[in-house]
Amino acid sequence: MIPLTDDGAPMGYEEQAAEWCWRIADRALTDPEQAQFDAWIRADPRHQQVFDEMVAVWKGTDTIAEMPGFLSLRAKALTTMESARDRDEVSSYGRSGWFRAFAAVAAILLMALGGLWFFADGADVYGTGIGERRIVRLEDGSRISLDASSRVVVAYSDDRRALRLERGRAKFDVAKDPLRPFTVAAGNQAVVATGTAFSVELLRDQMRVLLYEGEVEVVAQPVAGRVAAAAKTPKPAGAARATEQLLPGQELVSNLSSGAVKVAPAKMDRSLSWEDGRLDFVDEPLARAVERINRYTDTPIVVGDVAAGRLLVNGVFDAGDTQSFVRGMTTLFPLSAKYENSKVTLVSGREPLASK
Repeated sequence: MIPLTDDGAPMGYEEQAAEWCWRIADRALTDPEQAQFDAWIRADPRHQQVFDEMVAVWKGTDTIAEMPGFLSLRAKALTTMESARDRDEVSSYGRSGWFRAFAAVAAILLMALGGLWFFADGADVYGTGIGERRIVRLEDGSRISLDASSRVVVAYSDDRRALRLERGRAKFDVAKDPLRPFTVAAGNQAVVATGTAFSVELLRDQMRVLLYEGEVEVVAQPVAGRVAAAAKTPKPAGAARATEQLLPGQELVSNLSSGAVKVAPAKMDRSLSWEDGRLDFVDEPLARAVERINRYTDTPIVVGDVAAGRLLVNGVFDAGDTQSFVRGMTTLFPLSAKYENSKVTLVSGREPLASK
């Protein structure tokens, strides 16, 4: 049986594929729905082709999904779909209405994919070395404050401002331009804004976004894969929604391995101490504190074991003063510091006292 739209007309292949794609992306299919989906796929060879195209747009390939241009467009698609779904909940807009909206946006994305390779050519790269901080002013008046050992790639065009944080941390003060979204991709998330102030930090196992003023949407970058198979697996607790909207004073923390996302109030008065050359830690695992300390030192610190890495660090430290940090850690915790090969290794257990 061919599904019908609200006005009784047969639903097209694209709309049918959009409906299934949206269902599968939104939640796990029930057993009856899975049977219907399988039957729909078998009913016509074109169904599989159209569905695969729809999934490619929504999920992205491993390469395209990481491109800030694609993420900017995908964020617009999410906004369009969520607005349509909201209208469906409060009016007679109808399910097929927002499925048609999805199909329309997907078609736009498909047409746009061919022009997204602008990011690879003509992009500007801004970076800092160990212990160096830098402020960059962009052509539209936006400002980037780069932490030490950080790198940002910037590609502007007539209709988008696409950036990628490749390592480290940066604060973005975005000039208002409603017609050109400002997108910062990092790790498994992308931040979309028009005029606001926020910071993004990329760590080994986390991506963090902290909003100071205005508002931003944080868009999850999906991992390409078999959607139908993934639909049978329940979403883990804390799994990222399609978008997360932050309010001033909130921080989003995304796990780069699992994709789990947490949004919580941030300690605003201490969050920008790095711009003044200080590193302020509150219950920070030693492994993560060391990762930040190492942005400022030519003598890197290595955490020698898992137990040491889990110790919680509290306090304010001068960026670049590795010796003071090491002394503090070995005084506060049962740790030993071993100096060798131009690095310092912190390991659990204190050095035995020398006999007199």
